[in-house]
Amino acid sequence: MSARRRGVRAGVTGVLLVLGACSGSVKGPGTPDGGASDGGVPPADGGVVDTALPPNLIPQEELFACRGAVSDAPTRLRRINRWQWTRNVGGAVTRGWTGFSFYDNPLDANPRSAFGSYAADDTVDESMVEIILPIVDEYGATWAGPYTGSNRLDLLREDASLRCMWEQAQPSASCIRNYLATLLERGVMYRPARADELDRLAAFTQSVLAQEPSGGGEGVRTHSLSRVVTAATLMTGALFREELGTPLGNGRVELGEWELAQQLTYALGERAPGAVPTWRWPDTSASSKGHYGDIADAARDGGIRSPQVVGALIDQHVGGVDGTRFDLVQDFGEAERPRRGEYWLADGVANFFRQWLGYTEVEAIFKERPEATSAFDDGELSGYRAQAAAWDNLLSGYYGDESTLIQQMDDFVARAVVADVAVLETLLTSRRYYLAATQDTGFDGNATRYTGQPYGTAAELAATREARWRMLPENERAGVLTHPAWLASHGGNFEDDPSAVHRGKWVRENLLCGYVPPLSSVRVRAQVGPHAPDKNARARLEEATGGSECQGCHSLMNPLGYPFEIYNHAGYLRTKDHAPDGGWMAPDGKATLSDLPDPALNGPVRDAVELSEKLAASGYVKRCFVRQVFRYFMGRDENPSDACTLVRMEQAYDANQGSFKALLRALMTSDTWTTRREPAQGE
Repeated sequence: MSARRRGVRAGVTGVLLVLGACSGSVKGPGTPDGGASDGGVPPADGGVVDTALPPNLIPQEELFACRGAVSDAPTRLRRINRWQWTRNVGGAVTRGWTGFSFYDNPLDANPRSAFGSYAADDTVDESMVEIILPIVDEYGATWAGPYTGSNRLDLLREDASLRCMWEQAQPSASCIRNYLATLLERGVMYRPARADELDRLAAFTQSVLAQEPSGGGEGVRTHSLSRVVTAATLMTGALFREELGTPLGNGRVELGEWELAQQLTYALGERAPGAVPTWRWPDTSASSKGHYGDIADAARDGGIRSPQVVGALIDQHVGGVDGTRFDLVQDFGEAERPRRGEYWLADGVANFFRQWLGYTEVEAIFKERPEATSAFDDGELSGYRAQAAAWDNLLSGYYGDESTLIQQMDDFVARAVVADVAVLETLLTSRRYYLAATQDTGFDGNATRYTGQPYGTAAELAATREARWRMLPENERAGVLTHPAWLASHGGNFEDDPSAVHRGKWVRENLLCGYVPPLSSVRVRAQVGPHAPDKNARARLEEATGGSECQGCHSLMNPLGYPFEIYNHAGYLRTKDHAPDGGWMAPDGKATLSDLPDPALNGPVRDAVELSEKLAASGYVKRCFVRQVFRYFMGRDENPSDACTLVRMEQAYDANQGSFKALLRALMTSDTWTTRREPAQGE
């Protein structure tokens, strides 16, 4: 259980564990003494435990100094994750109007990984198989004919060569192999099956069909084919994708065409190449070629090895503008899609920003009186007050069809990325936000009437996209770090909680690529004092962490978090804050920054708006952003052997006026992307 979750109960008694409080005995680049780090975590006896060096302890200048090194990352197998398996089989990643969701599967990514795309140590055990069996049985029925199962596959209706499998009482050997080859390539492995894989599954299929009772019938054949599909989906090639390649004779391997195609489609779209489209009235989710059918074609004809072809595929699939929001067809109904912004991002690209910024946590963190200290705080405590109803609806979207806070951030990010000019700067400074309409929402009530309040507006918003895109005052908001979804995701449970710690830690680690020692190295039991009318969050935090024994960590976080104190725990703009005399005073977001890795960032800042603008102008922050992109899309941490690729990515971004697409093109056509090192003995 996280410290923030514990804070729900602990905060009631006035005690909350302060994240990262420690003695400061772990040093590294960006720590107060600027010393080098051995990468270890000090145990209780004062010795050092050898651990892998966290990537943020590598000096950034080393990572952007190309000296001709080639990436030393070895070949690997990568287990697919929950989202990818769901998308591959045509399921929704929501649990809404679409009914049964294949998203209810156990293929979660390692929670210790920086991103869900990381490939380290994810495997399959017996408990996972127990959970996934009923789900794959449901999927199996969809391959038993064009009108069976709840997830209809147009492929089975359009491909006449497959019909013999459910129309004939005794399908021939050629019929069986053709069906299985199609199943494995389009619905299980998403690459042509190898002869041994096809042989084993064909033998199993023959034995299953031989067990059918005389008389058969549609129900019997559906059950048989469901068993076959279940067996296929539990094959190694169905749950793991390969990056093993072919040896080049120089200690490196070159990834194969289908390995490259899968790497590209999973990175961009969290989905395999050629995955079959599904039909849900009145739409089919893709053309008959399948999702990313053009990338599958590039694997078949070898075009996937051409940088020009890959670049064009990236440009095509990163995102775009579509008033129908067809990208949401598998998740949302016709009433909801038009209420979203017109800019869309592919699943994989959208998930990078979701995971890097961490704003989807807003759903999981309880907020006591989210409007507290804002202009909309009337002192009421009732759980039925308008502000509470509006906040809850911004999390769930239960009433009406308007977007949630997370979706509004999705649309904000998509607009910046699709425009593809100065993307990082735009993300950190844009004042144009996407809000929910408050008129003609499909529900007449407080739950939809006050959803603009977390953004600081009580304006009536018409149910048009033009009205939902709203420019907010330049002294109140600037980019993602001042968006209520981000602020609430990195805030505490109560308005006077030390949210500054969480927010400052995020900025230090994710925009400055700095290192904050983990909770495992905490040696001081740091607590904030009880709630008090004369103490605001800053005062409680300074009292709890002002000692020298706490500054090794908190000097890295608190100054970067204080500017966000102009917002409360839920991201509402404060209009008042606790005063030392027990009354009220203006909110204070002032901070003085020092010893930051970019000297241009040092000095006083007025609030989070000015901090965001300074961060947006920093070349050091830009390089950290490049590193975050590398980590997510490569599925691993960077190291000095990746320097040439990182330099190439930065140069492409700069030469193309801050283009995110150019950043991806540089990575996804590099040797780091297309080749691997042959693993050493025992690797």
